[in-house]
Amino acid sequence: MNSYRILLLDDDDFILAALRRELMNQPYVGHEGLEIEAFVSPVAALARAREPDGYFDVVISDNRMPEMNGIDFLRAFREIQPDAARIILSGHADMQDMMRAINEAHIDFFIDKPWHEYDLKSALWQALRHYELRYENRRLAKEYLERFGLHHQLKRKDKYLLMIVDDEQNVLRALKRELDASYSQGAFGMYQIEVHTFDQVDAAIQAAQERQFDVILSDYAMQGMNGIEFLSLFRDAQPDAVRILLSGTVDVNVLVSAVNRASVSCFIGKPWRDYELRAAIDRALTHRELELDNRILADLLRLRSKR
Repeated sequence: MNSYRILLLDDDDFILAALRRELMNQPYVGHEGLEIEAFVSPVAALARAREPDGYFDVVISDNRMPEMNGIDFLRAFREIQPDAARIILSGHADMQDMMRAINEAHIDFFIDKPWHEYDLKSALWQALRHYELRYENRRLAKEYLERFGLHHQLKRKDKYLLMIVDDEQNVLRALKRELDASYSQGAFGMYQIEVHTFDQVDAAIQAAQERQFDVILSDYAMQGMNGIEFLSLFRDAQPDAVRILLSGTVDVNVLVSAVNRASVSCFIGKPWRDYELRAAIDRALTHRELELDNRILADLLRLRSKR
C-alpha cells in the first residue's frame, strides 16, 4: 500500500484541526504516509465513503454529535466499508453507549477526550496493522476468484469449537445446556457447535495451547485473573478466535478496556437472554467462517501460482 487513508469526523473544527496536526507530526504512524480527510457532518462523511474513490483504512469518529451520534455513524459506515478499522474518540460514554459501540458498531478502539498522543497513535498503529491483515486476505481471495474461478464449494469445518470460561459451575452448565451439540444459524447455513467449558483459567490457557478454538466466551469477574486479562492472553495464543465478554458487574471503564486490550467483538450481560446469546454466537461464527474462507482461497492461490 502506498499510503493509509484516514477519515476524521467531529462536529468541532478545532478538534479536527488538532487531530490532523497530531497525526501528521512525529513520531509518524505508518512509514507509507497518511492521507487524511476531515468532516464535521456524518451525512457528508457517509456520502464520501460511498464514492468510488472514497475508501478508507481507518475511521476516527466523535460520539455525541447533533446530526448523528458516532455509534450510528460507524454502524452505517461498516455496512459500506466493512474492512475499515473503527475508532471512537469521545469525552462522553455511558454503559449503553459502550455496549452499543461494541455490539452494533463493532469498534476496534475507544479513546477518551482529551486524548494523550500515545493513546491516539498507539490505537491508530494497531488499527492499521489489523486493516493490513484483512486487506491482504481479501485481496488474495479476490485474485484467486478472478484468475481461477471457484469450481466447487469450499470445504468448511464440520464443527466449530466454542470455549466457555467461568468460575461458577451453574453458569457453565446453563451455557453448555443452551449451546452444546446444537446448530447455530449463520450467513452460510447451519453451524454445528462443540462446547468446551472451563472453571479454571489455567486449564483454559493450557487447552488453547493444544487445540484451536473458533469462539471464546469468558466471564469477567473470576478469581485469580479477570476476563479481560484472560482474553488478552488468549488473543496472543490464538489471535483468530472471536472473543466475547460475559458479565453482570462491569462499568464503562471495563468495557473500554475490553475493546482496547482484548479486542472483544461482543459483550453479553448477566443474566442473559437466550436469543441475545444465540445471536452473538451466530455473528461470531459468521465472522469466523468468512475469515477461514479468505484464508483457504489465499492458500490455494499461492499453491496454484507456484505450479
